[in-house]
Amino acid sequence: MSSPLTSPSGPTWSDGLLSLLVATDTFEGFLHELTVATVAALPEGSMCGLTVVRGERAVTIASSDDLTLAVDQIQYRTGEGPCLDTLSSGQANHITDTSTEPRWRSFCTEAFVHGVRSCLSLPLMGPSGQVGGYNLYNPRPDAFDDDALARMRVFADTAAGAVALSLRMADQSKLNADLRATLASRSVIDQAIGIVMAQQRCSAEDAFALLSRASQNRNLKVHDLAAEIVATVGGRTPGPDTFQPHE
Repeated sequence: MSSPLTSPSGPTWSDGLLSLLVATDTFEGFLHELTVATVAALPEGSMCGLTVVRGERAVTIASSDDLTLAVDQIQYRTGEGPCLDTLSSGQANHITDTSTEPRWRSFCTEAFVHGVRSCLSLPLMGPSGQVGGYNLYNPRPDAFDDDALARMRVFADTAAGAVALSLRMADQSKLNADLRATLASRSVIDQAIGIVMAQQRCSAEDAFALLSRASQNRNLKVHDLAAEIVATVGGRTPGPDTFQPHE
C-alpha cells in the first residue's frame, strides 16, 4: 500500500508523519505505523524497531515484525548492542556485518544466528532531548549504504518530533493506557517464553521461535498465543496444537 511516508524528505514526509499521528486512534498504533513506514523507505528485507527508556529500562514498544522484537531482546538480555549504546551516548551506530563486527560480540553472535547481518541504530532526538532510538536490521551484509544512512538521519530527525509530541500528549493527558498495555503485552510474552523454556528445555531464543512459528501456523498474534499459554498453565498443559516441541 502506498504511503506519503515512503520518502523521508521534504514537506511530504513531515506532513505525512503528522497526518499519521492525527489519523491513528492509539499511541501504539501510531508507533507501529511509523515502523512500517520506516521499513518502506529502507533496502529490501529491512526490519525496524522502536525503543524508549521507561523507568530506566529499555523497552521495544513497536516493531515491524516479530524477528525485530527477538533481536532487540538479545540486546536487553546481554546488556550490550548498538541500540543500547545509542540510547546511552546519543550517537548513531552502524554494523556492516555482524559476523565480523568486533564490538558487542555477544549481541552480534546471536544476531548473526538469527539471520541479521546489518544493523543501524539512530537516536531520536526530541526538543527536550533524546526520546528513544530506531533499531534497523537487514539480513544482507552492508545493506545500509551512505545514501540510506543519510536518508534515515533525516527520517529520524523528523520522526523524533512526532514521537516526542505523542509522548508528551500521553503524559499530559494521563491517557497512556496504550503504552501500559504494550508493556503488559511484553510481560505476557515473557511469561509464555519462560513456560515454554521449562516445558521444552530450550533457550529463550528457541522458545520465542517456537511461539512465533506457532502463532503463524494458527494465524494468531504472538501476544494472543502467549496469553493463551499463560492462562492454561494453572489448569492444563498447553496441548500439541499450541506449539511444536523443539527439534
